[in-house]
Amino acid sequence: MTVIHSAEFAQEGRELKGSIPLSQLSRLSDLLADTSGEIAWHIESGVDDRTQRPWLYLEVKGDLQLICQRCLLGMPWSFHNETVLTQFATEEEIDEAEAFDEDLDGILIDPELDIEALVEDELLLALPVAPVHDVCGGDDALAKLASKKPNPFAVLAQLKTRKAE
Repeated sequence: MTVIHSAEFAQEGRELKGSIPLSQLSRLSDLLADTSGEIAWHIESGVDDRTQRPWLYLEVKGDLQLICQRCLLGMPWSFHNETVLTQFATEEEIDEAEAFDEDLDGILIDPELDIEALVEDELLLALPVAPVHDVCGGDDALAKLASKKPNPFAVLAQLKTRKAE
């Protein structure tokens, strides 16, 4: 686990890189068809010259196997996200700054910021709500299964004709 003091890290203008095995991201694992592989991350930091606010630049990338919500099979999904997180001392400061600038992503200064948790948060925020294949591999199997099953209305029609006789 990589932990930093977010404001000090930014004041020093530091940079870190690393990777996290998907199997260690517990909040994400239920949404994946396969937890093999890893996510690469890169974090840079600094202080805005104009506002004197500390910031963190976070880049996260990797390939995931999501679960298609139509056929429930694995679905490859490439992920590459870059974000700048501006740090604030209070929630009120974040709200005020975000009201002024809609594109601003604010976070609280954290003396024990867990980078792996931050990376997992970014992944969870970027996931599609209901991932589906453009064309499911399971569609053919479902169509074949449906064609073998008798039409329930045909059975009712037979009952109706027998009753009329």
